[in-house]
Amino acid sequence: MTAIDIEALVAIDVHTHAEVSEATGCGALSPELTEAADRYFASTHTHRPPASEMAAYYRERNMMAVVFTVDATTAMGVPPVPNDEIAQAAADNPDALIAFGSVDPHLGRAAVNEVHRLVAEYDVKGFKFHPSVQAFFPNDRAMYPVYEAIAEHGKIALFHTGQTGIGAALPGGGGIRLKYSNPMHVDDVAADFPGMKIILAHPSFPWQDEALSVATHKQDVYICLL
Repeated sequence: MTAIDIEALVAIDVHTHAEVSEATGCGALSPELTEAADRYFASTHTHRPPASEMAAYYRERNMMAVVFTVDATTAMGVPPVPNDEIAQAAADNPDALIAFGSVDPHLGRAAVNEVHRLVAEYDVKGFKFHPSVQAFFPNDRAMYPVYEAIAEHGKIALFHTGQTGIGAALPGGGGIRLKYSNPMHVDDVAADFPGMKIILAHPSFPWQDEALSVATHKQDVYICLL
């Protein structure tokens, strides 16, 4: 295992999506949503690297990256980049990549089992949720068994918050609803799972004040500005 020289690191990017699978070349979004996101973000990228290729990019810059997919199979009808592929890329590049997992919030017990499996087999360090894309409220009690499993293992829960570029500029936003990503829904999770580290991703537009209030009130909640 490659030793990590923390003092030599310039930064750790805590929010990095593995957009395509190395095995299939497919991403976790439909072509329509992918193309719309490229237009919205004015992206000129012609190549989306899989997780294994991302390692070199961060290594060259003396950085590390938290890398993950978003499993929105139920809501979006498209399978995610495999958790195992991302976790293995991190295991092969421990000096550059840190694996987070993702579970479909609508799968109940199967999602809980996936949390336990990913921790047991790969020791993933946390789990990524995108409420708008996955179409669920973070404080839905049906999700609590998933959080219980994450908390049991002492892992991190990272939530997308605020507006999302996914679906922007499409009719009806591609059917994606912003209401799910108000950070106040995560306040309940922080209150009910004290001690579980939670990251609110992005500046949470238009709910920046809500995000700041949650992070300043709940000591285990942090804000990621990427």
